[in-house]
Amino acid sequence: MKRMVWALAIIAGAILPTAVQAQLGIVARGGTFGLGGEVSFDINRHLGLRGGIGTIPVKPSGTFGDVDFKLTLPSTLANAGVDVYPLGGIFRLSGGFLLNHDFSMEGQYTGTQTININGVAYTGTEAGTVRGEFNYSSTAPYVSFGFSGRGRGIGLSLDTGAAMLGAPELLLTANGSAAQNPTFRQNLLAEQQKDQDKANKYMKILPLVSLGIRIGI
Repeated sequence: MKRMVWALAIIAGAILPTAVQAQLGIVARGGTFGLGGEVSFDINRHLGLRGGIGTIPVKPSGTFGDVDFKLTLPSTLANAGVDVYPLGGIFRLSGGFLLNHDFSMEGQYTGTQTININGVAYTGTEAGTVRGEFNYSSTAPYVSFGFSGRGRGIGLSLDTGAAMLGAPELLLTANGSAAQNPTFRQNLLAEQQKDQDKANKYMKILPLVSLGIRIGI
């Protein structure tokens, strides 16, 4: 990853005119975009382009009560966008797209006690293993604001904002003794719709925070 970012910076520095090279920067960063780097190019005092790539090395998982969950994150996460510097200084407004953010969240009920599905209590044997999985699309627009060092030398880079992921798609499945029962399946679908409606309200936005060190060439 780092080799790729450095290679892009070296190639761009070699082909751009000397007067423009001071507008090129590379950033080593960490945050919502993952651990990685980005390359930025200031077209002028007020406008710039930026793209980066990162990796997310963690695989969160845990247990709440009788529900085991795990979060599957993308192995690589890329971003590309435009930076606007309204005052011509270090403060910027940014917009662009997150690419390959196809992560999913899965929860699995494996308990032996009763579980409530659409207001109806089912035993662990009847419900079996109940699995719920949320999936998002692979592209999402984002907006952010922050600051970045500019020109030659070393400086800090900070972005905070949000990505509009859109509504995730939820799928509920069960493999217990009642799994093929029409009433149970109807209740499972009704429960899935309830949870989908909640996800549509509360799981559409991803907060963004990214902090890095910039080297201007």
